[in-house]
Amino acid sequence: MPKVVLAGLRADAVRLALTCLSIVLGIAFVTGTFLLTGSIDRAFNHGYARAAQNVDVAVQQTGSAVYPNTTAPPTMPTALTPELVARIQARVGSDAVVMGQVRGSAPLLDANGQAMRTDGFTGNAVSFPTDPALFPGTIVAGTGPAGPGDAVVDKDTAAEHKLQVGQTIRVVDHGLAVRTFRLAGIAEYGADNRANGWTLVGLLPQVALDVTGKASYDQIDLHATGASQQHLASEVSAALGGGPEFTVLNGTQYTKAVLEHRAPIAGHVTQILEVFGAVALLVAAFVIYNTFTILVAQRVRQVALLRCIGAHKRQIFAATVTEAALVGLIGSAAGVVAGFGVAQGLHALVGVLTTTKLPAGGIVMSGGVVLLGLAVGFAVTIGSAVLPARMATSVPPIEALRAQQEVKTTHGRIGRIRVVAAAVLGGAGIALAVLGTGRAELIGGVQLIGAGGALVFAALIVAGPLIVGPMIWALGWLPGRLFGTPTRLAGSNARRNPARVAATTAALTIGVALMSLFTVTQDSVQVTQSQWIEAHNPYDYSVDPPSTDQKVPFAVTDQLRAKPQLAHVAAVDGAKAVLSGSSVDVGATEDSAYGTLFKPVVKSGSLAAFGPGTAAMSNEMAADKHLKVGDQVTIDTPAGQVSARLALIYQVATGHGVDWYDVLLPRPQFLSVFKPDGDSQVRILAAPGMSLFDSRTAVDSVVSQYSFLHTGSLAEKKDSLAGSADATLSLFTAMLGLAVVIAVLGIANTLSLSVVERTRESALLRALGLSRGQMRRMLSVEAVLMSAVGALMGVAIGVGVAWALEELIGNVEGTAVLSVPIVTLVGYVALASVAGLLAAVLPGRRAASVSIVAAIADA
Repeated sequence: MPKVVLAGLRADAVRLALTCLSIVLGIAFVTGTFLLTGSIDRAFNHGYARAAQNVDVAVQQTGSAVYPNTTAPPTMPTALTPELVARIQARVGSDAVVMGQVRGSAPLLDANGQAMRTDGFTGNAVSFPTDPALFPGTIVAGTGPAGPGDAVVDKDTAAEHKLQVGQTIRVVDHGLAVRTFRLAGIAEYGADNRANGWTLVGLLPQVALDVTGKASYDQIDLHATGASQQHLASEVSAALGGGPEFTVLNGTQYTKAVLEHRAPIAGHVTQILEVFGAVALLVAAFVIYNTFTILVAQRVRQVALLRCIGAHKRQIFAATVTEAALVGLIGSAAGVVAGFGVAQGLHALVGVLTTTKLPAGGIVMSGGVVLLGLAVGFAVTIGSAVLPARMATSVPPIEALRAQQEVKTTHGRIGRIRVVAAAVLGGAGIALAVLGTGRAELIGGVQLIGAGGALVFAALIVAGPLIVGPMIWALGWLPGRLFGTPTRLAGSNARRNPARVAATTAALTIGVALMSLFTVTQDSVQVTQSQWIEAHNPYDYSVDPPSTDQKVPFAVTDQLRAKPQLAHVAAVDGAKAVLSGSSVDVGATEDSAYGTLFKPVVKSGSLAAFGPGTAAMSNEMAADKHLKVGDQVTIDTPAGQVSARLALIYQVATGHGVDWYDVLLPRPQFLSVFKPDGDSQVRILAAPGMSLFDSRTAVDSVVSQYSFLHTGSLAEKKDSLAGSADATLSLFTAMLGLAVVIAVLGIANTLSLSVVERTRESALLRALGLSRGQMRRMLSVEAVLMSAVGALMGVAIGVGVAWALEELIGNVEGTAVLSVPIVTLVGYVALASVAGLLAAVLPGRRAASVSIVAAIADA
């Protein structure tokens, strides 16, 4: 049997090579994803460990620990003052260097006086250690700050804005005053280097406190110069009095804590890549299964001859599986090698299509990933070939007496069991999806809808032979009437074996379904957000501070109110507080803004009841805290506790108006409690009938006095939403493009095998007058029909699942609009059809080059 296996590999080398290529692509994507994921994790872990490696003792305020690039604690530190640093330094003396670490908003201004922004966000000032050992990065040009007038800037910002050592840079401090510094150096901040795309300005610790307006450091670090970590920690604890308000960690404990708390900066990216890798592998599995099914069907006479000369069923099964195993091993090995290049390509692709900052380090080969790629490829290939191998064992020896294997058609009845199974699977899938749309929480609903979509797809696979025939007839009827005999023959050929066509197009259906799902979902989210803004948070202009930690001066709001070109000017204020142990965002705006600039959706209570001594709350926060209208709530603020009666519960919305805040207070009470030194934002409506030019001129005449303030408009907000959605969709489409390529290879494989199967038939058609060009056209139209069927089914599934998701979002978030971009979806079908046309090029050339006499004589 080994000779039989090798002979089979040689005889079908071209077809198996295409199957092998499908495995290579699938495994390359999976391996590349895991290599990239592992390399990213190692790079970030190394960077964070490097940031902590020379910290021998870290002092944190209990309950307010601040770690790099993680969510801020409910309350920021207030007790880690410069005086405390001096007390610790006095206690440890020459045994250690003591330095405070702090980070806060401090936008850099560009040459035009505008704040440097990335995705709308500005940058931070960070303390630069006087001891180089405590600096987590590297100075790449110049030096660190030597005095209070010096600063360093991260290397990405310096490169982007062409900053040079020695020049003067301008920074906006917490009070919106512009400060100037000499650029002493350019630094690589390691894992912290623009991790969120924001600029970093390094200043001496006391200067950083002054610029950010903070009274307390985020953390106090010690670097030992002549003492052990344990001794140093004991000395620090003694200096602090051993009270519970401080947490003292030695270096080992701090490094462990940093790695445990580090933000999953690339976590979502790698998870997305892993999902797409699994999709590519699933598509490859369909291609492998279909290829071996056709090969077994074409080898009926060969298998029957083996049975005649004594081969047992288990030998036939083993031979087929062994052939698949060899193909799987070769394809998996090549896929693992190609995975290294895929990992590098994915790294570059994520950087181009998103603003996610992945580490610049190289891709690191991992023995575990290599073994995983080989094992997965081998297992998928064997699993996909088992059913065809079992089919081979059922070939009776009598089949060897046939002079030529006939091309079988399956125009007969579809099995009743198949119909029932498809109905059950489809019904269960639809029921699960509908059930998911009614869930009150998003994750559970998405899981149900996803499971329902998978069952519907399974139903489509089962019922595929019943569906594809009528679809091909419908798609091919008009072209057949318009373009003659070759086109009609193409439709007939595509319908003659609907089971094969269904299995071939299933792979394409997966890719197009996911592309359609992401497209419709992204478009729906964008339309929903735009309509929500127009309906509930309408405005013409907004004035924003350079960063979220800074404010718009009250004078700006007062001057804008004096402009007759502006009908409504409303200040929006926000601050952090604590409610029942949880950090909450508390907001406020003027009473006159409700009903004009802000129209929250009332879930319970009323706006009329919202006044002095009351509070309003988002529906999500109320549900989380089990509160209802009429309940008394207590909010912990820096000025003490605030008690209020809950008068209104509103539908939460994300980032568009006051309805994104967890809690709303009447503005007078907010100002008296939080005492802000400015407004968080100003929203503006132009006077009725006022031209865009006149209203914008009125706004700019005030805001231009503060060059670092940002004036936005509703149109710009919508463009920003569209741009973000387009970037995400581009990434997803690029990822799914590989699955579509694998599916097209499957179509090419099926056509190639069909050409071999129909060699004598094709020769007869040539003998009857069909030209070589018409033969190629027939194969091309057949491929286009198959691709179009697979794409249309994918679009139908994708739109259906997207509808269910939008219904769920509407139920959870209060509103959702289903938007189906018809032109884009039609484009997907057209692209799939063109891909099918390309897949038919080589099979068409082979069919057209067959010798008529030789093919007819081969009987």
